[in-house]
Amino acid sequence: MTELLHMSDNYVREFDATVIGSGDGYVVLDKTAFYPEGGGQTSDRGELSGSERTITVKEVRKIEGEIRHLVDGQSFEIGASVHGIVDWARRYECMRFHTCQHVLSRYLQLNYGVETKGNNIKPGESRADYTPLESFDEEMKRKVEAGVNAIMSQNLPVEIRNMPRVEAISFLEEREYQTRYLEMVPKSVKEFRVLLIGDYDAASCAGTHVANTSEIGGIMIGKSKNVGAGVRRIYFKLSAP
Repeated sequence: MTELLHMSDNYVREFDATVIGSGDGYVVLDKTAFYPEGGGQTSDRGELSGSERTITVKEVRKIEGEIRHLVDGQSFEIGASVHGIVDWARRYECMRFHTCQHVLSRYLQLNYGVETKGNNIKPGESRADYTPLESFDEEMKRKVEAGVNAIMSQNLPVEIRNMPRVEAISFLEEREYQTRYLEMVPKSVKEFRVLLIGDYDAASCAGTHVANTSEIGGIMIGKSKNVGAGVRRIYFKLSAP
């Protein structure tokens, strides 16, 4: 099993690890700060160094139960010691986008009674799907944009807590989180990672996030389109903090 360092600290940029698995074009490490693609968030990129050479990490995925670092170049042998460096500019942008998406989703839930159906978090522009939301005209866009920016300008602290399954479900139900999604998590998972954005939002999330909404910048809502019966996809970008 690979220890995922981001689960406890989203700001780890470099780390040392040991190769515990190796194959054609990939390595598996005993620990990693690289975020593996999942939960709608794109994976990290970066470098691994060892044995007097450096190889590029192009992508990180969970494949056949392993966290595989897909690399450009000859992979390291099992037992090798390596030093990992995360492409921080890319990671940090994803952190800003992901936390912003949570604030946007909560705002739409509270003010328009919609729920989140999915998201795609990546640098440059991200998106999320909401239902029931038949239309999203320019007036509504600007109103939501202003409302979300007002929330983020409050400089809310962002905290990660690990809670036992039953406690987490009860905690999130009290805060009106979409807990039906939690029931889809295998019963073997006994602990949930809970994200808190001040007193504004609480959610179960394994993604990477900033420590305070002041780091996000401002949301700029762009186009939207229908992607199913009553499901609306909203695209957004961020201005600099």
